[in-house]
Amino acid sequence: MGDVNFYLKKADESGKSLIYLQYRYNGRKLVFSFGQNIDPANWKRSKQRVKSNAETTADGKHSLNDLLDNLANVCEKAYNTEIKNGIPEPSTLKRHLVDFINQNKGKDDGPTLYSLIERFKAGEIQSNGKEKSSGSLQNYHAVLQHLKSFERDTRYSVNFDSINLDFFYKYTIYLKKEKKLSPNTIAKDVRLLKVFLSEAVDLGYTDNLQFKHKKFSMPGEETDAVYLTDKEIMALYNYDFSGNRKLDNVRDLFVFGCFVGLRYSDYSEVKPDQIVTIDGDFFIKLITQKTKELVIIPCNPIVLKIFDKYAAHANKLPKSISNQKFNDYVKKVCKEAKLNEKGRLSTNPSKELWECVSSHTARRSFATNYYLEGFPTIDLMKITGHKTEKAFLNYIRVTKLDTAKRLSDHIKRNWSAKMMRVA
Repeated sequence: MGDVNFYLKKADESGKSLIYLQYRYNGRKLVFSFGQNIDPANWKRSKQRVKSNAETTADGKHSLNDLLDNLANVCEKAYNTEIKNGIPEPSTLKRHLVDFINQNKGKDDGPTLYSLIERFKAGEIQSNGKEKSSGSLQNYHAVLQHLKSFERDTRYSVNFDSINLDFFYKYTIYLKKEKKLSPNTIAKDVRLLKVFLSEAVDLGYTDNLQFKHKKFSMPGEETDAVYLTDKEIMALYNYDFSGNRKLDNVRDLFVFGCFVGLRYSDYSEVKPDQIVTIDGDFFIKLITQKTKELVIIPCNPIVLKIFDKYAAHANKLPKSISNQKFNDYVKKVCKEAKLNEKGRLSTNPSKELWECVSSHTARRSFATNYYLEGFPTIDLMKITGHKTEKAFLNYIRVTKLDTAKRLSDHIKRNWSAKMMRVA
């Protein structure tokens, strides 16, 4: 059995070259042209594939590299089938390739898993009529790329009817070993894949329900993160950064986030019309970018002081920067303010607190601090957007020491009352 290779013909007047398949075996040679042209500059000779996986066939319906993979697979399978009857002639193998091409041309292309995911990516398929956030659309794109890479690298045909436990085992191992993805990323990948397949069943595209098997599941790992106490937030707020305007701005925006409980994408981009007055008090009132839900958050005295400090700005806040840059600067802010306690991150206790802080620490600090103060969980969830109390409790960061202190306060209050009744 030989190897299937792909080459380019000499470029024609349009500058395009025809791709052809060549298969040498047992002293014979098959040459097969299947009508696909490409700019030679887009061809990777060492891999005999198109440089960009986004390059499509002439009709724009399929990945060109996927077509090359399929043709190679058909050719090899044809050889293995025909060799049982003796060494096949090139014309015999060619017939298999022609049948494959004609089969694809002759049928009306039905929905595929990839085309369904494209509809999710385009925002066409919504949940309860709500538009998906840009982050969700990016996640759909990531899953699509992972599936295509898996199919290309393993030659496992991916579509509705091929998704079973065997696929699940192969796919998750591939994501872990070849793509080096974290357990939580793989878990999210599998969860979204099940969303796509469930939609396919609802649409009548397939009756394959193997994805609902209890083993078709990838549990994520509990993430480790920190929060800042109110005392630490105030120490940060009172630290003198007057000599460094950049750090001063980042500190103020971070503290603002700690007291409003929004995601960075929301608290860094508050618009002037989202700062409203109700019965003489100031509130932040906006539709969140991720969940598209209305939230109304009161402004505490520190938030009002920040508004006063940046009154010359349209939105009364420091100028925002990218999330990545903000994460870099907020670590510098916390380091300079000497937030250097160790042991706050259980998975890496040698890390100092400032190393563990990011833009999202502000939102987590808001939720955790108000929870520890006894503010009703159901009300906090209206701001954080968590749908269940379990999800909210997994999100906040309450340490064993926090729990012990709350229990101690409870004991003091109750025993004080009991002693008064006894007296």
